[in-house]
Amino acid sequence: MMSLRRWIGCLALLACGGCSDADRPRHVTKYLEVELFDDEVICTGTLAAMDEQVKRVTSLLQVDVPERISVHYGPSVVEENCAGRGGCARASGVYATSGSIFHELVHAVRQSQGNGGSVGTWLFEEGFAEVMAGYRWQVQHVLAQASTTERGPAVLAAFPRGQGKFLPGDYALAAHFVSWLRTNYGDAALVAYLNDARYLGGEAYAEAFVAHFAMTIDEADAAWRMAKSTKYVWSDVCDPAYDLSWVGGTLEFTDSADCEAPHTTGPSGYLGAATLRSHCFSLGQAKTLRVEFISNGGWLRLIPVNCVDDGALEPEYYEYKSLKGGEAGELPFAACTWEVQVDGIAGLPQDFTLRLTQL
Repeated sequence: MMSLRRWIGCLALLACGGCSDADRPRHVTKYLEVELFDDEVICTGTLAAMDEQVKRVTSLLQVDVPERISVHYGPSVVEENCAGRGGCARASGVYATSGSIFHELVHAVRQSQGNGGSVGTWLFEEGFAEVMAGYRWQVQHVLAQASTTERGPAVLAAFPRGQGKFLPGDYALAAHFVSWLRTNYGDAALVAYLNDARYLGGEAYAEAFVAHFAMTIDEADAAWRMAKSTKYVWSDVCDPAYDLSWVGGTLEFTDSADCEAPHTTGPSGYLGAATLRSHCFSLGQAKTLRVEFISNGGWLRLIPVNCVDDGALEPEYYEYKSLKGGEAGELPFAACTWEVQVDGIAGLPQDFTLRLTQL
C-alpha cells in the first residue's frame, strides 16, 4: 500500500510518473531548481521563503544572485553526499532537508563568490550561515558560555573551509561570535570583511580582519568573552503584511491552511502538516480571551513571540495555547505579540475561522 506522504506527494504534484526515482518531482522557482527525494513534498510558502532567502543573502552581501541553484532535497541524498552532516553545499548544488535548507542556501551564495568552491574559513562562514538561517519562521536560538569555552574564535578562525575540522558544538559558538561582530560593528563592516579578497581566498583572513575591525582576532576573542553575552535569537516570525487587527474587543480571522498557498509552509511532522504561519496579533495588556477555533479539523497554536515578563503574572499567561478543530475555551493571555499557527495536512486544505473575544 502507498504511504500517506507518497500519496500526498503524487497527488499534489500531479502524478510524477508513479513517483519513481527516475522521474522525481521538481519545482523550478525564480532562483532554484528543487529536486525532491524520499517522497518529500514542499509547500508553496516554503519554496517562496527559500527564494527570499537567496535574495536576502545576496542583497546583504551586495552580490549578484547566482544562476539558478540546484537543490537536492531529502534525507537520503543528504546522507549520501554530506559525510554525516545534516546538509551541505557543493559545486553540484545544495543537499538539504527542511532543517538545513536555509543554512545551506547561504553557503551556496558564498560559493558562487568563489566560482563554485569554498571561501574563507569555517568560523566566519558557518557563523554567518547560522545567523542568516534565522529568518521568518525558521527561528534560531544560540546559547554560548563565551567566558568559559576553551575552543573559542581564535582557535576556530584558523580552520580553513573544506577540511572537516569543525565539531558539532562549534557551529553555535561561531554563530554567537559572528552575531556579536554584527551587533557591535554593524552589517557594513561584517560584509566588507566577508567580501574582502584577502578573506575570500583564505590566505590573509587575519590581515583582512585587522583592516576592517581595527583589532586582531585574538583581541576580538577577548572582547567577545568580556561581553559575557550568552544568548542570541535570530528570526522575524511575524510578517507585517499578515498583521491581524482587533475590531473593538473582537478579532476574527478566516483562512485556509493549504500547502498550495503562499503563506503556508511545510510539510513537517509525521502526518505531513502544512502550517499557516507569520500571522500575528498583539495585546497591550493581559487579558482573558474566549478562543474559538471554528473548523472541522486541524490544529491551532497561539505562540508568544514578543513579551516583557515582569513576574507579576502566573506562568500560564505566557504559555502557548493549543486547540483542535471545533474546540473553544477561555484562556489567559499576557501582553505580548502572539503568532497564529494553524496546521492542516499537505494536499488536504483546512478551512477555518479563528474568533477571539476579550472578556
